[in-house]
Amino acid sequence: MKKYVILAAMAAMAFCSCEQNLAEDEKIFTQEELGVYVEWGRSGWSEVSNEMDGSVTLVTTYPDVHNSERTTDLTFVINPGDFIKLNMGAFAPGISIDESLTASIKLSDGSEILCTRGSEDAWSKRFFENYQQRSETEIVELDGKKLSHELIVRTFHIDKTLVELWLAGQE
Repeated sequence: MKKYVILAAMAAMAFCSCEQNLAEDEKIFTQEELGVYVEWGRSGWSEVSNEMDGSVTLVTTYPDVHNSERTTDLTFVINPGDFIKLNMGAFAPGISIDESLTASIKLSDGSEILCTRGSEDAWSKRFFENYQQRSETEIVELDGKKLSHELIVRTFHIDKTLVELWLAGQE
């Protein structure tokens, strides 16, 4: 069977199966059933949830893909009770929490909590290791056929326990 390579741009054309009302007679195929190899643009995403009473600013740091001696920072403001989505890389690197080196969390009172991947401090462990994971499926169209793509979703938390651990470590 003929093999296809679908580039990362295909992910942008995807739509979630939960949002799509498919007729019962429409078959959704796997890559194996269609005999295709897909280079997906993402393998899922991280959600970072702000469970604090005020807004927080999250700055994540990633290795620079063009220069191993540099890093790249991304900044996000998360309102109370809200979350952000950061895509996990697949075909190319992404910006998920799993791919970040550090996460700096600036609270509404001006305090700043630096969480470092691999650190032994309690607040870094809490941030990077305290997540819930679920799977979601998106459906994309390829040559008139529907193809399923399984995604990993990890939800990370900025919460009072994280702040308490950080405060205890400052004593």
